[in-house]
Amino acid sequence: MPDITMNTWVKLLFFTGTTLFAGSSLQKVQAQTKQVEEKVVNLEKLVIEANLERLLGNYDKSIQLCEQVLKEDPSNDVAYFELARLHDVKGSDDEAVRFAKKAVELSPENHWYHRFLADIYQQVGRNKEAAGVYEYLVSKSPNDEEYYYKWAYFLIKANEIPKAIKVYDDLEKRTGLTEEIARRKHSLYVGIGDSKKAAIELERLVQAFPRNIEHYYLLAAYYEQIGEAKSAENVYRTILKININDPKASIALAGSGETGGDAQVLAAMKPVFGQADVSIDYKIAKLLPYINKVADTGDKNLAAAAIELTQILETTHPGEAKAFAAHADLLYYSGQTEAALASYKKTLELDETVYLVWEQMLRIQHELVDYAGMHASAEQAMEIFPNKAFIFYMHGVAEYELGRLPQSISSLEQALLMSGKDGRLQLDIRIQLGKTYAEAGKTAPSNEAFEAALALHAKSAEALSAYAYCLAQRGENLDRAKQMAAMANDLAPEQARIQDAYGWVLYRSKDLQGAKTWIGKALANGGDRHPLILEHYGDVLYLLKDPENAFQYWTKAKEKGSRSKTLDKKITDRRLYEQ
Repeated sequence: MPDITMNTWVKLLFFTGTTLFAGSSLQKVQAQTKQVEEKVVNLEKLVIEANLERLLGNYDKSIQLCEQVLKEDPSNDVAYFELARLHDVKGSDDEAVRFAKKAVELSPENHWYHRFLADIYQQVGRNKEAAGVYEYLVSKSPNDEEYYYKWAYFLIKANEIPKAIKVYDDLEKRTGLTEEIARRKHSLYVGIGDSKKAAIELERLVQAFPRNIEHYYLLAAYYEQIGEAKSAENVYRTILKININDPKASIALAGSGETGGDAQVLAAMKPVFGQADVSIDYKIAKLLPYINKVADTGDKNLAAAAIELTQILETTHPGEAKAFAAHADLLYYSGQTEAALASYKKTLELDETVYLVWEQMLRIQHELVDYAGMHASAEQAMEIFPNKAFIFYMHGVAEYELGRLPQSISSLEQALLMSGKDGRLQLDIRIQLGKTYAEAGKTAPSNEAFEAALALHAKSAEALSAYAYCLAQRGENLDRAKQMAAMANDLAPEQARIQDAYGWVLYRSKDLQGAKTWIGKALANGGDRHPLILEHYGDVLYLLKDPENAFQYWTKAKEKGSRSKTLDKKITDRRLYEQ
């Protein structure tokens, strides 16, 4: 039976008892007692019925019943509490607060009423008042830890941080220092920028639990975070006194600078990298800054030292794709492209769901002019990642390079639809569509694709160069083609494809010496891997009266897998046929 019903019953019995002592007859007392019992029972029925209607979702009906109870018994705290809950469900926050406060007022000893009131205060952003509720609850139940944490929580939400810290201090006086209290106070001091007190909280934690290594890690990491490297090193040395083989401390001190340059630091990490019981994620995290440094600088000596660690990782964690991916990254950033490709493939054998590895592998295959391999990789990746626009784009590029133009257009148009707001990818797709439409003889769509690309980025060297090449190939608007090709080389110098495009514009403009110079530059910058550039150079040499060398370059183009329609005839007849 709810508390308020009992209170009402007691009050009524008290009234009855007073009447007895006043000399009322026994019969009258019995009649009044019966009336009281009936009233109590009827009120209880109404409360139960109201609760049932609430459970059935009939909130308005439940409200009516609770209001009926209050007409009969205005001090019924249960009815007020039910009304608070009903208005809360209906989203009437102000009414919910009003009724909950009334329930608390009528039955201040009922902690559930207070907690519900605090919850409503939280919902409406009245965090200071919610904190006040828990301050009251703490005063009534000073040994209930949960109430302290709730009180502090709402003070923090109300941006009263010093008061929240004081609450944790009061709790600590009762319970002693705990990890939970120390961490929370540390976080609050960090939040208000008091790094000294934030460090002190972690220092106290270490002192209180001197055998718990995790607390030392927290302290050392915080010292590193605030730039106190020496203090962090001292903590790591303390850890090594507790456990001379501690891997985290060993790696941290290896990177402290005392052992010399980067290569020496990496060498000092070898023993820890060989420990199978040390998390690979931790090792990778320590290696990552050096991978990034190799990516930025191309430092081959640093790469070699870091690669040694990745090889140890591969041996120590042979089933972890991360080890092979880190190795592949270092190989790629240090210029060992083909070796990197092999390592990326091994990564995918272990875990084919790492999208970024697929992306990197496709880029490398494109760079290596391995269009058959690129096509096969894209086909596999499309099955695993059917919603990745970049993979469809690379599939379209591979189809184009393999001479399958309708399939290329289909993949590229699909990639464009999927590209969303990725402006860089949209630019690349439109450039490739321009080239593919042009080769398929669709001049208008080709020009539209290039113009759309330049609308996205007017100074895109790739768009300018590809558009210029296609205009030159058709013998159209050669002056504009020459301007665009020259601008592209200014924007992106030393790029083989862009240099070749300029050379081909000059070739179509009858400037054979200029064409030889620029296509020759393209060959020197890696264009000797591209069959089309080799064929172009052969064409230029033939018109410059050097048929023997022209024949040599045409043959090289054939060996590189050229799909030119006229190349075989050029080689057979040893004479030029225009493409």
